[in-house]
Amino acid sequence: MGPWNTDQINQARRVRFSKVLDFIGAYHKVDREYEPLDPGRKSIRVQVGYQGLDFRFILTGEKFVNELLPDGTPNRGGGGAVDFVRHITGLGFVQAVKVCLDASEDGTGGAV
Repeated sequence: MGPWNTDQINQARRVRFSKVLDFIGAYHKVDREYEPLDPGRKSIRVQVGYQGLDFRFILTGEKFVNELLPDGTPNRGGGGAVDFVRHITGLGFVQAVKVCLDASEDGTGGAV
């Protein structure tokens, strides 16, 4: 599982998506014109650019879906910041947990 205990891994999973995006140096912009199908779920759409790769995510709480991948694509989405970092960067679990924990200690942050 890695050098962390369960509480630390859970902490890493709960880091705000904006904090990890800022921490890894990814461009991100909220689509202010996006209207979710179910307004009660409070989903947002975010355009992300990272190291020459483009992503368009629907974020709902701790869940995400990459809209640029076709329906049915394995690992098109997930839950929590660790999965989010793995999706964007291609890092393994241990490295993604470290990124999230480091981001949680960083002073940056945003609205995503």
